[in-house]
Amino acid sequence: MDDFIEIYDDALDAPLCEEIVAAFERSGRKARGRTGGGVDVTKKDSLDLNISTDPEFATLHARVLDVTLQYLVRYALKYQTMLVGSIAASGMDPATGKPVALTAGQLTELQAGQLMMKLYRPGQISAQKYLKGVGGYHHWHSEIYPRDTACETLHRVLLFMFYLNTVSDGGETAFFHQNRTIRPQRGRMVIAPAGFTHTHKGYVPLSDDKWILTSWVMFNRAESLYG
Repeated sequence: MDDFIEIYDDALDAPLCEEIVAAFERSGRKARGRTGGGVDVTKKDSLDLNISTDPEFATLHARVLDVTLQYLVRYALKYQTMLVGSIAASGMDPATGKPVALTAGQLTELQAGQLMMKLYRPGQISAQKYLKGVGGYHHWHSEIYPRDTACETLHRVLLFMFYLNTVSDGGETAFFHQNRTIRPQRGRMVIAPAGFTHTHKGYVPLSDDKWILTSWVMFNRAESLYG
């Protein structure tokens, strides 16, 4: 049975990974990683940096977004119900010029890309460093929870993550219910559902420090979808 966890090796090329790590290390804007409850190193011990809002990362951020969209479309082509299940979608029949319902299993790559852009948006991307021997996301967690009146965290549908370096010992991402661990390998991308079914954690890296990028695929807000 499919576990909805997809791995794409070499999604980010090695030079881009190295550029991001170098820019992260130069930055003076790094801060202690936070969970929904704030800073608590017993739950999450990391240094984080929001590259979506940092002007020094503008070019790198754009390159990462380009890659992200390519692989999100690949994911959506495999799991097409994420494009037509929650919000009914229709397209124009080229033969009749009339709208027809779009159904899972029949979408083209072009249709999948168009629906992805209409329904979803990327969250802000966080670059994170986990120090060898101590760093890790120790708490089993999922990504959807109520945080404030804006309810942005409730719009999360998928999580995605890029490993920026290879860690030969430790540092795996573990998924609780799937009994699955994924080794950090430079350039590797992971996409998975954001809800409790895919509760996960990050083990302490033992051989090297570990750098990642992570964010979410989120529904567009209702006012954007429905006007």
